[in-house]
Amino acid sequence: MPVFSKDWRDPGDKWVKTDGGWEKEKVVCCNPLAHMVVRLNVDEHHESLDPDDLSILSRRGSRGELMAPQPYCRIYTRNTKEVAGFNGLGETLKKLDFINAVHDIRRFRYICKLLDLLITQKLSTLSGGAQKMLFGMLEEVAHEVTSSQQNVHVLQHLLQELRKRLEDYLWGNKLGSTILWEQHSRRLQDIHAIATTIKIQQPGDDVHPTLQEVPEECIREILMRLDNHNDIAAAGEAYSLMGKVSEEKRIWRLLCRFHWTPAQIQHIIQMHKELQVQKNWRRVYDRLRRTYGLREEYAEKLCLCRNCSCMFWESYGHPCRTDTDPTTPIEDHLNEVKSDIIYISITPQQFLKYFHL
Repeated sequence: MPVFSKDWRDPGDKWVKTDGGWEKEKVVCCNPLAHMVVRLNVDEHHESLDPDDLSILSRRGSRGELMAPQPYCRIYTRNTKEVAGFNGLGETLKKLDFINAVHDIRRFRYICKLLDLLITQKLSTLSGGAQKMLFGMLEEVAHEVTSSQQNVHVLQHLLQELRKRLEDYLWGNKLGSTILWEQHSRRLQDIHAIATTIKIQQPGDDVHPTLQEVPEECIREILMRLDNHNDIAAAGEAYSLMGKVSEEKRIWRLLCRFHWTPAQIQHIIQMHKELQVQKNWRRVYDRLRRTYGLREEYAEKLCLCRNCSCMFWESYGHPCRTDTDPTTPIEDHLNEVKSDIIYISITPQQFLKYFHL
């Protein structure tokens, strides 16, 4: 049975019961064609459509495919008399479509970092809905790793950390109801079963060039584009030539310059006399890493608009510009939007600060 809220600040939200619990009823797309079939062949049904509808569909593609709504979420950054300033992590992860975003190679690293923070630092403070989202995202990570044959070590790390935390909590207070964590345990076993079946497929004998056949110059270019010492060390174990190139000073010097500023590098060198006598860039890197930490780079991040307080994925564009009536010319809407829209990139650590965890 639908439930309607009585909050005076809202005209009333309709709630429906789903397999994952009670959720707000959502409008898929706010436009005159919301009642139409998603895949509508314009050529076969054009007689039954209004000319205005046809003009809209012509901008959507030859088959009139309605675009999926952009995932974004309003974030409360401060308290007011009307708004309590509370953000729900589980609901935000749903609105930003983190489950499907796992399969986007640009967002995979960002989401895995967020999962690592949730598991290692915030697991004991997550709500039931956020716990379900965490396990759902982790399951999608397992499927993505299986299909792509990449980032197996990332999945193994997440599963190892999660099992370690669960074993600790089983001896103390459980996180939520017993039934809920029994479900989580079964789901974790399923994810572990997926992880154990992953086998890296070796290229056939007829595939050329092999890694051993790649020229040394190409190997050096590959290693110079790695941004992590663990990746360089792992690559050096592949075969002897890679091991020799991974020890070159140039590799570690470029890695230092990527992560830290010249002032930081010079400060560390001046602090340690042994580095001034013989500038071992690998040791310089280790000192810098322990002092300042590593710079985090992601192909795509979440962004927060300072104008409308919406959080969105950078590649989708700004919600102020995209969440519009399709009948309105884009030029007219851009004139209405404030020209001083500023949005900031949000790291996984900053993302969690917007929630009461």
